[in-house]
Amino acid sequence: MQPGGRITHELSGSVITVEQRDRRMIHLLVQRLTAEYPIAYQIGARRVGYSYLVQIGNYLFESPASWYRSHGWDLSPGYADSPGLDFDRRVDARCLFCHADRAEFSGSEEHRFSGQPLASISCDRCHGPGDEHARRPTTGNIVNPAKLPAAARNSICEQCHLEGETRVLNPSNRWLDFHPGEPFEQVAATYLGSRHDGATHAVSQSEQLAHSKCQPASGDRLWCATCHNPHKQKTDAAEVRRACVSCHATLSKNAHPESPGECVSCHMPRLTPDDIPHAASTDHSIPRRPLPLSKAGNTAPDELIPWREPPAQFRDRDLALAEIIVSDKYQSATLRENGIRLLNRIPVTPDEKDAKLLTALAGDAMEKKNLERGLALARRAVESAPDSGLAAYVLAMVLRQAGDLEAAEREYQRATEIDPSSKQSWIALAKLYQSQGRMPDVLATIDRYLAWNTQSIMFRMIRMQRAGRGDH
Repeated sequence: MQPGGRITHELSGSVITVEQRDRRMIHLLVQRLTAEYPIAYQIGARRVGYSYLVQIGNYLFESPASWYRSHGWDLSPGYADSPGLDFDRRVDARCLFCHADRAEFSGSEEHRFSGQPLASISCDRCHGPGDEHARRPTTGNIVNPAKLPAAARNSICEQCHLEGETRVLNPSNRWLDFHPGEPFEQVAATYLGSRHDGATHAVSQSEQLAHSKCQPASGDRLWCATCHNPHKQKTDAAEVRRACVSCHATLSKNAHPESPGECVSCHMPRLTPDDIPHAASTDHSIPRRPLPLSKAGNTAPDELIPWREPPAQFRDRDLALAEIIVSDKYQSATLRENGIRLLNRIPVTPDEKDAKLLTALAGDAMEKKNLERGLALARRAVESAPDSGLAAYVLAMVLRQAGDLEAAEREYQRATEIDPSSKQSWIALAKLYQSQGRMPDVLATIDRYLAWNTQSIMFRMIRMQRAGRGDH
């Protein structure tokens, strides 16, 4: 268990304190008000550090405090630029796909946590189910990654070591539907930015290796396990050197006046990712002469490129959704326009069940004031995924824009019941009541959220402001 600590968030002046009580870790956040949460789970392998999860009902959230091996306590990734802090970064199936072994979530968006204890990554993640192999070991009832075709072999590593700009699940798939032995694109497509300007992210090893001169020249023989023994915690520099000299038997005398004992320090230098503080990532592009990498900053890519194409019937759909997702990340009008244009070219049959596609199309129709189309699409999304809080929220927005406030109220309420962790639904419902002058209902909505999450600093502050104005 890590020692206690204290972190100050410069933008808001908030202070996070880490304490140990009765063998439990407690994170306290002081920002005018105080929020106090016991830590439910610790995530990480200590090589970089640990992040911490709190549990509210059936939902997990990342604490704004993380422990870094090279630094100690500091803000968790993604929190530094927040104008105010709260325990409100939801952790879902996509987040834990790489950080825990087959963590179970339910619901269309896979937000609701099953409550089963999280487990460390096991042999199954690379070799497939091993029960039968344990009973009767043969080469035919276990996956050996080295024996697979290149796409399926590399997918085993890429499931956690290739993040790209975003990933999009194919229709009807869940993250746990990926099984070693098949290409990852059967389950989800990964999209990269068109620029490769030297920026580095913490989870970009596969992408960097593909941009090296070594991997293409090897004819796909060079892959992660060429240098990394996945059954060892640490990669030995001598093992990497043996891989290098298998191709580079003769070295330049000018650049190598003495025979080097290792290759990594010059050709795979340690770099600081721009998205994870206090972390170092090895440059897998294997430059001949290493140059300092630039920061990605907040520059949107010109376009998105699939790492590998998903099945043909999903290509336009996955790319369109990816462009819309990434456009929100960078506030890029160009990417959004590209995504919407492509989205609207996709034929939508009367029996379409793809709720993500229908919801995105409904949102676009609403923005274009095409309310008849928006309502039809949003209703079909709700019918396709009745347990989707997002679908209910989008239908409520379209209904409100259409002037059917009573129906909008019902859908907003249903959205909060389906997914109480989504603040946007609660806020939209309160704003609807406020627009009608129904101040007691505004307060009742805030109180209902606080009954679910009593520690929320944001909603407690809103409640105090309302009370101070005499709303009743």
